[in-house]
Amino acid sequence: MTSSDPDSRILLLMRHGKAESAGEQDFDRDLTARGHQQARLIGDYLESQGVRPSRVFVSSAARTRETWQSVAAAMPGFDGEVTFADELYHGGPPEVVDLLRGVDDDRVVMVVGHEPTMSVLGHLLADGDSDPGAAAQARIGLPTGSMCVLSGPLDSWSALGEDALALLTVVRG
Repeated sequence: MTSSDPDSRILLLMRHGKAESAGEQDFDRDLTARGHQQARLIGDYLESQGVRPSRVFVSSAARTRETWQSVAAAMPGFDGEVTFADELYHGGPPEVVDLLRGVDDDRVVMVVGHEPTMSVLGHLLADGDSDPGAAAQARIGLPTGSMCVLSGPLDSWSALGEDALALLTVVRG
């Protein structure tokens, strides 16, 4: 999943794990046990692939914060920068792209957010070299606890735009 190309970037777009469905305001919904398990599986996947995000953006909602905590727990010694962003809860793809374009030189960036933003963004950024199955999944939506893995050569994150990265796979937690 990594590349020796000095301009190669990896973008990980994850939908939060399965959340409680009733009893609280949407923003405050917690993850279920299944949601925590899904997130740990994504963390295990990243750890097994040797992929460590150095920059992470997480929606400020309870379920996305808990998702990130479970992902990070599977990556001992994680030392990247994490930002909890209201824009990821209230905004859509343009707001996420704006956040990403502001990233400095980090090679691996992760976003933990919500549907439909994560799948729409995965589909929007995917180029013609993308895996057809992964592209189809992004078109129809990401299940809870799933993550789009995109990669490609970008001089900088400020160059991120439509068809900029190859959608390599969708990992299901």
